[in-house]
Amino acid sequence: MSVDASAIAKEFSLSEEDLTRKSLRAFLLEQLRLFESERKARCAKFGATDLWDMERLMAEGKVDEEAMLEDFQEVDYLTARSKRIKAMLEEL
Repeated sequence: MSVDASAIAKEFSLSEEDLTRKSLRAFLLEQLRLFESERKARCAKFGATDLWDMERLMAEGKVDEEAMLEDFQEVDYLTARSKRIKAMLEEL
């Protein structure tokens, strides 16, 4: 199925550039929401709020590093992706 962006833009009285910008913004916000949701869920498993809180729990010996390692790495990845998405949103 092919979608004609110019027809959609015209239907909503937008330029194609504005439609594209709004579409990209909506996509990035949805991705950010998904990444942040997953990040928060993984942190919550250990009673943490962010990557640094998880790191503190490990450093203080409150959580076994091996038990947390996979989630810690994923939270690190999700945090980096969220920062990148926020930077892209600022560029739009």
